[in-house]
Amino acid sequence: MEKIKKYGKHVCWILMLSAGIYLLWSVYRFHILPMKYKLPVTVIVVAIFTFLIYAINERENKLLNGFGCVVSLLLCVCMIFLSISVVNKAHETVEAVSNGNIKTTEISVLVKKDSKFENIKDLYRERFGILKDIDRDNTDFMLNRLSSQFNSEISKVEYKDFKDELQGLLDGKTDAIIMNEGMRDAFNVIDGSFEKETRVLYTLDRKEILKNLKANNITKNSFVVYISGIDTNGPISKTSRSDVNMLSIVNPEKKKLLLIFIPRDYYVALQCPNGGCETDAMDKLTHAGLYGVETSQATISKLFNIEINYNVRLNFDTLTTLVDALGGVDIYSDQDVKLLHGNSCNIKKGTQHVDGLCALGFARERYAYASGDRHRGENQQQVIEAMLKKFTKSNVIKNYESIMNAVQGMLQTNMTTDEITALIQMQIADMTSWKVSSISVDGTGDMLSTYSFGSQPLYVMHPNEDTIQKAKEVIQQVME
Repeated sequence: MEKIKKYGKHVCWILMLSAGIYLLWSVYRFHILPMKYKLPVTVIVVAIFTFLIYAINERENKLLNGFGCVVSLLLCVCMIFLSISVVNKAHETVEAVSNGNIKTTEISVLVKKDSKFENIKDLYRERFGILKDIDRDNTDFMLNRLSSQFNSEISKVEYKDFKDELQGLLDGKTDAIIMNEGMRDAFNVIDGSFEKETRVLYTLDRKEILKNLKANNITKNSFVVYISGIDTNGPISKTSRSDVNMLSIVNPEKKKLLLIFIPRDYYVALQCPNGGCETDAMDKLTHAGLYGVETSQATISKLFNIEINYNVRLNFDTLTTLVDALGGVDIYSDQDVKLLHGNSCNIKKGTQHVDGLCALGFARERYAYASGDRHRGENQQQVIEAMLKKFTKSNVIKNYESIMNAVQGMLQTNMTTDEITALIQMQIADMTSWKVSSISVDGTGDMLSTYSFGSQPLYVMHPNEDTIQKAKEVIQQVME
C-alpha cells in the first residue's frame, strides 16, 4: 500500500507536467498567442506546477498531498482538452482553409442519354464535339489525356458555342462532347432540356497552382481580398460560377473593414491571366468564375483599377452549418418575403433572428424582389456582416468546435497559414472592435450575348460608372 501511495504521487505530477509541456509546446509551435502573453502564461504555469509538485511531495502533510494530486489530475485533463480541442483545432482549421492556391477544374465527356456507350473506351475512334475557342485550355487537357489513353489522335468537330455543340451531338454529327462541369451546370440553368438529353460518361480533374499578390505586412498594411461565393457540390476548389462577388478592403491598423458588393450580372471585360479565356471578351461577371477564381479576381481588379492581394471562396451550400454554430444571426427585411429556398421560413418586414436554413434562403432569394439580383446582393451582405459581428462576440467560444468544423467546410483562401495566424495574434493582442461598413455598385439591365454562351441573349447589367467611381473613393479612404 505504501508503494502504491509513493508511486501514485509521482504519477500525478508526471502526468500534469507532461500535459503542461504538451500544451505550452502547442501554443508556441502554432503561434496562437501573441508574444506579450506567452511569457506571463509560461511563468504562471511554471509557478502553479512548482507549487503542486511541492504539495504532492510534502512528507509531513497528507492533506496537502491529496489536494495537490487531485488538482494536478484535474489540471491534466483541462490542459489536454485545451491542447486538443482548442489549440490544435484552431491550427487544424487554419491549415484547412489556408494555402488555397489550387484550382480544380472538372472536365467531362458527355454522350446522348440513350447512346450505346458505357465507358470511355467505347469512344475509341469516335467523333468528339468541342468548343473552338471557349475554355480551350481545359478541352485540350482532356483531348491530350484521351489521345494518350487511346494511343491515337482524337477525331474532333469544332463549334463556336455550346448551343451548336449540343445540337451537333443530338443530330448525330458527333458521338460525344467535352465540357467544363461548371459550364455544364450553368448551361443546365439556361437550357432545361440539356440535362434530360445527355449524360456524363467520363470525368477528369485538372489541378493547377495559382499565384497571388501578397501584402507586404498583413498586420500593418492595408490589403484587398476578393470574396467569391459559390453554391455547388464537390470540393470548394472546384471551378464554378461565382454567384456572390465582393471586395473586402482591410485596414488592420485602423481596424476598418469595407465590403463592396458587385452584381453577378455585371457586363465586364474578362481578364484571363492563365489564358483560359479570351482577354477583354465581354461576359457576365458570374461566368468569369468558370475559368477560375484568378479570372474573376483579375477582372474585378481591372474594373476598380486596384491590386487585389488575396481571394476567399465561400461555399453558400454550407452556410447553414456555420450560422447554426454561431447560434443564428439577426437580419433586416424591408418587406414580407416568401422564400423560394426554405419554405418553412417566415420572413417578416423588420429585424428578426434566423437560423442557418432561413439565412441561406434569405441570401439566395431574388425572385421576390423588384430589383432582383441587386436586392439579393444586399441580403447576402447582411448575412455576411451578421456572421462577422457574431465572430467578434465573446460568447462565440461556447460553440467553438462546431464553428471551427463549419469554417473548414465553408471557405478557402490563398492566404498562408502564417498570415492568418498573424491576423489572429493581432486580434488577440488588442481585442479591438472593428468598424464594418458596406456599399454596393449599381448598373442598368440589358439582354446581350456573352462570351461564354455565344449568341444566345442573356440578362446582363451595364456598370454604372458613377457608383464605380464612388466605390474607388471610399476604398482609398479606408486604405489610407
